[in-house]
Amino acid sequence: MTKHLSHSQEKDKKDDAGQPDLPGIGLRMAFALLFILVIAVTGVFLVIAGIVPNPPSSPTGGHQLRTSSDAQGALVVTDEQDESDMSLNELFGLGRVDSVRLIGDSITAGYLCDGFDTLPTGPTMVYSGPEGTAFEVSDKIPCWANDFRTWATDHGVTSFVNAGVSGWRMQYLAEHPEAWLGDGADVIVVMLGTNDASKCSIDDFRSYAETALDAAAAKCKRLIVVTPPDNRRTDARVLYSIDQVDEVLTQVCEQRGYEHYSLYDALELYSDDFNRDQVHPTSAGSHKLWLSLKEQMGLAD
Repeated sequence: MTKHLSHSQEKDKKDDAGQPDLPGIGLRMAFALLFILVIAVTGVFLVIAGIVPNPPSSPTGGHQLRTSSDAQGALVVTDEQDESDMSLNELFGLGRVDSVRLIGDSITAGYLCDGFDTLPTGPTMVYSGPEGTAFEVSDKIPCWANDFRTWATDHGVTSFVNAGVSGWRMQYLAEHPEAWLGDGADVIVVMLGTNDASKCSIDDFRSYAETALDAAAAKCKRLIVVTPPDNRRTDARVLYSIDQVDEVLTQVCEQRGYEHYSLYDALELYSDDFNRDQVHPTSAGSHKLWLSLKEQMGLAD
């Protein structure tokens, strides 16, 4: 027996066939969202746990997530800034500088400053090579290098070496860097050029500076290059002036990306800033060198 549907019943059947299965679709969507959530949470966990590495930092530095464990074994995620992006003051402030080494001549050694001739040298050897052997001058001499030492020690530095040696020049650092740089340091400060200006051509000085500063940069986190103060020295024949030394150091540092500061005009010639030879600062003048350098480097009090 064939069952016939009325027109209204047929219409109702067609309408029912065109309706979506809402409960079924909702359930499928819920499962899909749950799956996506599980994948996302798992990915975050793997990165934090160190199983999947963080994306590399940009070539220009910036911030990078690093993972470690504390004493209880809990995961610790820190955001570390690339040290190359930090100022020198930030490096000191964050405790990233444990050691400092100064490379210089008699101006760095404090020659003719108060007590230079009477205070004994220290036990630290600062050079051993073809030019002989040199030891660190007294840390009691009132000069810019020891002013820096006091500041650095107050800001967490545990090793500070003043490798300033009277009469020495950029040429020595270029020819035998290992003899003067030793084991290096977190921060190396190079202030040379005064004696070179009486010993070699300006072109040779440029060549020496390029070689010497590259060698120093390879032995530290941060290289600081300093132009020495101007002079009117009476104890040697001058081949070129300190402003030419400053020009060369400025150009070399710009080309290589080294930090450079100038003490060229930090002192007043023919004043109490200098001894009678008009090249070696008095203790008063040397203190001014430190104040100028400290300000230029942006170091906090």
